[in-house]
Amino acid sequence: MEYFFDQHFHLMDISHPNLISFFSSIESGITELFTSGALLPSYIITPKSRRSHTLLSRITNTLTTFEQPIGHTLVMMEEDLAGLFASHDDDAARPALPFIRDGKLHFRARTYDKMAMCPMLMDFSSSPSSGQSLYYPTPKKEKILTYIDDTLAGFEYYHRKRPDGLFAFFPFVGINPPVHSRSFIEELLSTFVVTSSNQPKGKRRFYGIKVYPPLGFDPWPSDKEERDKVIAIYVFCNEHKIPIMTHCDDQGFRGLTAKEAWRVSEPDAWRPVLAQFPLLSIDFAHFGWQYTPLQKNPLTVLSGLANKTPDSSWFYQITALMKSYPNIYADVSFSGANTDFYDELFNYLSNLEEEERETITARILFGSDFSVNLMKVESYTSYYRLFEASPFSDEEIHRFVQTNPLSYMGML
Repeated sequence: MEYFFDQHFHLMDISHPNLISFFSSIESGITELFTSGALLPSYIITPKSRRSHTLLSRITNTLTTFEQPIGHTLVMMEEDLAGLFASHDDDAARPALPFIRDGKLHFRARTYDKMAMCPMLMDFSSSPSSGQSLYYPTPKKEKILTYIDDTLAGFEYYHRKRPDGLFAFFPFVGINPPVHSRSFIEELLSTFVVTSSNQPKGKRRFYGIKVYPPLGFDPWPSDKEERDKVIAIYVFCNEHKIPIMTHCDDQGFRGLTAKEAWRVSEPDAWRPVLAQFPLLSIDFAHFGWQYTPLQKNPLTVLSGLANKTPDSSWFYQITALMKSYPNIYADVSFSGANTDFYDELFNYLSNLEEEERETITARILFGSDFSVNLMKVESYTSYYRLFEASPFSDEEIHRFVQTNPLSYMGML
């Protein structure tokens, strides 16, 4: 069975995010949005789409996926790859033939029997403290539980509608420790996460853990009680070889101020964790891309301009971790909406010595970040086409979509 992995994408409807925490995080009003880089053109829209489509049209296209149940979105994604939708953007990347045809996924020189779909559930749960400054205080909400139920219902809908469909699901469950007790976290792990001794059954359908620092997750908190919570997650993942994915660019959905979100999202924030648990399997999402000039190391900016290689200091923190620890990975989700990203990554790898290049190449994962990526591309198909047109060889592409994900997921 040949699997093609989308290692990072999102399924949610408008009821799942915690909009109150997002707006509460903007302490200094609209200024915070600009200083954090959230409105930078390089983040929210690509040069080509800036010419042909307005920001409003991108937002509207993205919101279409939030206004329908999860199962409908899954069917739509498969239909998209099968060529059922017409493009309305002359600049959109499109394949000559649909990626899905004849009951298979065709990508570059290979044919894949199944698509291993890894949706990342974000834990938007909230605690009463988040609403203390409000006139109508918000109650504690364990939103992750409803989100889990809706996601599993979406899978069932997809299988009913597409009994012979290509999608197989390997979801990751989100956990945001600051808003939960340790006992609740341990119950989440034991109830929903599949291990070698605890096979899929009922709601136990999740194969990894998704953490999202900008919502409040700190990889190594200074507070002992909070640290005990994250250690419980690491012990579980270490014992059962469960992969972790952490958000790692300087944008995204936030429940913290930009400065604090950057502190906990930085790859080096994981060094104390890896010192204690060096075998943890961790994927740094988006390859640590940084959009805010204040976040970038001036030396990497200058070298990037000169050599057309990555200019994000977080990118180099990740590659340094890859060289030091055996199970550190990074995915190309969202970042790959900019073709310059693939060119810079390719140039970086080409400049390395053979052994070092092999170390990094073996840790790269394909991910789309659908449907968030619709802010920068027209469709799920467009994102695949940009990846297909990247400068990597057919063998490298195969490693990114199958060999490396199987290793990361502990399936080899």
